[in-house]
Amino acid sequence: MALQIRKVSDPYFAKAKPQKSKPYLHWLHALPCCLTGRYGVEAAHVSYARPWFGHLGRAKGHKAHDLFAVPLHPDMHALQHSGKMGSEEEFWSRHGVDPHELAVTLWAIYSAYPEPESTARATARINQGLAVAGRLPQRDFA
Repeated sequence: MALQIRKVSDPYFAKAKPQKSKPYLHWLHALPCCLTGRYGVEAAHVSYARPWFGHLGRAKGHKAHDLFAVPLHPDMHALQHSGKMGSEEEFWSRHGVDPHELAVTLWAIYSAYPEPESTARATARINQGLAVAGRLPQRDFA
């Protein structure tokens, strides 16, 4: 007698097609990198699951919901996915950033304010995080 394994379908854990928001991703490009403070960023989607924030991970062959995108400089974005710093979760941990918390915060700021104000508030939030971590870029006023 062969053992049959059945898949259990739980709607709570079902992977829905991720929601995409081109206007939100475009807005992210106006922000500084959340790890370096440099401009010229890409929208980096966080892949690993954190159910506390409503993120169940990404489905095979799909990116995460745009809600879970953060601004990263292309060099850092490549490093995030390279595996050179371990898993993606280890990458964020080594930089002292909770990407899910940041992503949800940025999404809330974007959703709550008109674009110029949301850009200023989000930039301030990113710079505060950089300052706490001692990574806020210095300006040269010479």
